Amino acid sequence: MERLITFIAVLFILLLFGFLTWYFVHKARHKERILMIEKGIYTEKDKQLLKFPWLKLGIVILGLGLGLLLIGLLAKNGLLNGPGSIPIGILSIAGAVSLIIANYIERK
Repeated sequence: MERLITFIAVLFILLLFGFLTWYFVHKARHKERILMIEKGIYTEKDKQLLKFPWLKLGIVILGLGLGLLLIGLLAKNGLLNGPGSIPIGILSIAGAVSLIIANYIERK
């Protein structure tokens, strides 16, 4: 029961921080856009640059999901008996590889 409460609390805190991050970034971009419009330097080209990189986000989430799947499979088969830093390393490598792939795809 304690683990469930802890999980829900951590999930709530992560969602709260995610929302607050999005809110303040959105608010800052809006102020910047308004100032650019007032000064007359806002163009149609700038509107295209404001699109959210959904592809990059999706690739990163996919890479982290595959890393979690690999950790789960290794743990289920008893191959993950080492220290607790091994799963963190696997997630870091999966996240880094997915960021590299996303950056490569976005450049094309």
